[in-house]
Amino acid sequence: WDIQTLPDPPRTAAAVAIQAWWRGQLVRRALQVADASARRIQAWWQKVASQKKEQQRLKVLVDYVRTERASVLLQAQVRAWAARARYKRCQEAARTIQTRWRQHAHRQEQGTAASGCAGDVDLLVEVILG
Repeated sequence: WDIQTLPDPPRTAAAVAIQAWWRGQLVRRALQVADASARRIQAWWQKVASQKKEQQRLKVLVDYVRTERASVLLQAQVRAWAARARYKRCQEAARTIQTRWRQHAHRQEQGTAASGCAGDVDLLVEVILG
């Protein structure tokens, strides 16, 4: 063995230390890039998920509004139908009262003309609206 061919222990130790430091730097840099990439992907995915959730929320809201409008329209139609039915009953009651009153007045005129005297009118009308 020649003394010049043997590596110098302090120089070898320094070279190993530098190489270790450099490999550490490379690994740390690679981890930083991977971390940044992962964060970017996560942010993008959260954005996509948020947009999908918002679209789903809007769809549910549109369906709710459509159902609500249909319910309101149906309720209005039913209320209008009920109001028309009440109005028709009132009209029929008024016609009945008018007819009975005219019949009564006609009989009174005939009775007064035949007997020559006017009697007191006693009329009781009950209107029952269901």
